[in-house]
Amino acid sequence: MFAVAIAAAGATVHGGLARAGEVPPDAGTLLFEEPQLDNTHPGDVLTYAYSRRTADDAVLGPSFSDRVRLSITPGSRAETRTVAVELFTGEHRRAAGPFEDMTGNPMVSLFLENHIGVLSTQLHVNPRYLKNAIRGSLRDKATVEAGPVEAGGRTLPGWRVRITPFKDDPNKDRMLGLDTMTYDFTVTKEIPGEVVEIHVAADNGQGASLLDEKIVYDAKAD
Repeated sequence: MFAVAIAAAGATVHGGLARAGEVPPDAGTLLFEEPQLDNTHPGDVLTYAYSRRTADDAVLGPSFSDRVRLSITPGSRAETRTVAVELFTGEHRRAAGPFEDMTGNPMVSLFLENHIGVLSTQLHVNPRYLKNAIRGSLRDKATVEAGPVEAGGRTLPGWRVRITPFKDDPNKDRMLGLDTMTYDFTVTKEIPGEVVEIHVAADNGQGASLLDEKIVYDAKAD
């Protein structure tokens, strides 16, 4: 599983509080340490709409749209859940999970692991290099902003995390323009599993998109 070593002093926090009196969290805690499955119940199925669009599929990897489904069953303790995963469908389907005795939502890790796998193949780079860059950025350079988020047709209090892990990468010239990638994570305690959206985007500096990849919670499908 994708994880981040927590260093609270490294995150930059902007904006007001999501709720009155709530202390702004650091990015690693918010995305990987919170008990995000507290508001789920055995029998719940969390559905996420996935899309990936590139300027050149041959160079940057395939474009497609699909879904991810997380089926919730009891864990060994009242506060934990076991999560079965359907990671895409048909020809795109990939093996993942199940994840036993979870308190956090594995969707963040699933998205990042898949994203890094495709990226490492297309860029011919060690996936550990990419993973460490994203981890380090979440730990030391993330911005965390409180504010309203849109989920399931509602406006809810939540948090947004943004990183640009490859902006100053010493090897960015080998990244085919993807050193411009921004990673945005949106979460709220008001929906099951708390993860609203993960969005990765890169452009060529002249307004043209190179990569647009996202996963969005689909409340209507649950």
